Amino acid sequence: MSESRHAGGLEIGQDLRFQRRMWAIQRIGWAVMALSILAALLGLFGGAGPLSVAVVGKEEAPISVEQYYRFLRYGAPTTLRVHVDAPPGTGGEVCVWIDREYLESVQVQSVTPEPARVEAGSGRLTYVFDAEIEPGQPTAFTFTLQPEKLGAIGGWVGLEGGPSVRVEQFVYP
Repeated sequence: MSESRHAGGLEIGQDLRFQRRMWAIQRIGWAVMALSILAALLGLFGGAGPLSVAVVGKEEAPISVEQYYRFLRYGAPTTLRVHVDAPPGTGGEVCVWIDREYLESVQVQSVTPEPARVEAGSGRLTYVFDAEIEPGQPTAFTFTLQPEKLGAIGGWVGLEGGPSVRVEQFVYP
């Protein structure tokens, strides 16, 4: 319903119901923009932020994955840092495995330090490192990965003959 109003000798049409709807739509738009900025600051779109960086496993546990990103970009490299405190008597070798469920979603670009060999097993790849780890002196292995699947990805990382931890991530386009 449009009304006319005179202002300075001009006749100006106005529709108050339409104007109120536009104000409501603008306020909703402002709220969406504010929530998007907040989500970005919290790390929900990748990068740094308190919700983006995760740690699984305890520091004193035989295996843990530290500071990996929960939210990734498709095709952008990321790292998975695996801390290992192997039990005594490992014979100078440390065997870290990653299950195929996870490896089907990412491409391993590099591993640091370089493993002595990689063994394919049932449902997983085992990275064998030549490293004598003394109890209480953990070491870390860094896997540089590139996501190749969109959406939720996840899998297990474990120590041969020991415990394992689950890594879960979300890949944005």
